[in-house]
Amino acid sequence: MFDKEGLVEIARRALSYSQAEQTQVSVIAETMDLTRFNNNEIHQSLSRDNLTLMVKVIDNSRIGVASTNKITARDIEAAVDQARFFASLQPPNEDLADLPTPRPIPSTPKLDYSVVLTTPEQRAAWAQRTIEIARSANLSSSGTISFGIEQHLILNSQGVEAYHETASGFYRTIMNNGDITGYADRIIKNADDFQVEPVANEAREKATLFNQSIDITPDEYVTIFEPVAVADLLRFLAYTSFGAAAKQEGRSFMATQMGQQVMSPCVSIWDDALDPECIIQPFDIEGVPKQKVRLIDRGVAVGVVYDTQTAHKESKLSTGHASSGYYGATPRHMLMAPGDMPLEEMIRTTKRGILVTRFHYTHCPDPLRVVATGTTRDGTFLIEDGQIVARLKNLRFTDSVLTAFSRVSGISPDRRLARDWWSTYTSVLPAIRVDGFNFTGATTF
Repeated sequence: MFDKEGLVEIARRALSYSQAEQTQVSVIAETMDLTRFNNNEIHQSLSRDNLTLMVKVIDNSRIGVASTNKITARDIEAAVDQARFFASLQPPNEDLADLPTPRPIPSTPKLDYSVVLTTPEQRAAWAQRTIEIARSANLSSSGTISFGIEQHLILNSQGVEAYHETASGFYRTIMNNGDITGYADRIIKNADDFQVEPVANEAREKATLFNQSIDITPDEYVTIFEPVAVADLLRFLAYTSFGAAAKQEGRSFMATQMGQQVMSPCVSIWDDALDPECIIQPFDIEGVPKQKVRLIDRGVAVGVVYDTQTAHKESKLSTGHASSGYYGATPRHMLMAPGDMPLEEMIRTTKRGILVTRFHYTHCPDPLRVVATGTTRDGTFLIEDGQIVARLKNLRFTDSVLTAFSRVSGISPDRRLARDWWSTYTSVLPAIRVDGFNFTGATTF
């Protein structure tokens, strides 16, 4: 972990070097501890520190960005000069927004290091317990246990100064007997409270539920998605549809269907980085305080998130959703409203359908209609007459997420933190049942 005052010194030095009209400096320091195991053996334990300095300048109605993870005085000055050079290569943008001015940052609970810091011995014990559970069922296990602290510091020439520390852990394991696999994971907010056995047993149960996989004809099926699978479906909406730029440029259904019923009335989705169920982050990469934004309210499209530039185009204030990523302003702390149908009841009341644990290698070939594709992974099961009756070979799906969410007929009351396959977003999600999801092909395993 880095000293806060040292980070401030780096950021102020970068600001002092800049001759641009406006300058923003972002410093993100990361400390990660990780233990990895494979084939029932621990094979790696590491600790890594990294610091990234990002400089954004506005000069003569042009914008330039440069970054580095070298922090000598010469390297910092070089990054500042490079950002200004990149700006000089851009065409002028007379509608370019100024950097944000200071706004009050919400107070957040002080980070308790005692509940997030782990030792190699502690992580090894969790890995060893996972291995024991796998061996008890004649399975092979692999996975990772990681914990990290991130420090975010934003300074700009307009007077913004924001600092926050956040931390979380991630446990995941895949257990297998050849092609028969089971998966489970958890995002960990408190290492002292984490119990590895329930999660490892979840993977074991998935990997031992039927000892062979059967084929099924690709078609449209009632489908139950566990939270990790829901995270992938929600990811497509987040980066294709819920950002203001996509709406402004006509690349999102939000451009033409704002205020209309686009999903089932039981679906409500919002973004709130201050919700205690989330990994709390009080401001964005521009140092703007994060606001709660309703995106879908009982199936109706009601809002998108803004950064400074997209807010400027509509004479609004940023909602605090700027990012350094390709997609611009996106909701990174989404929550879906819980329902009243437990996962067990979803299964019990399904005449014929499919249960999906998670997806693999998902993509979106048609952003406007939010058409998603990918394959199921590590636990796909056939349901008949309210019972799980067989393990299925993994299936390829191709369907509109909008269509799927318009067919939601059940949402579980229990929610948990979940990440999509790409680890793009961390959301608080339930399990859901969709009355008609399109599977277009099958794999050989």
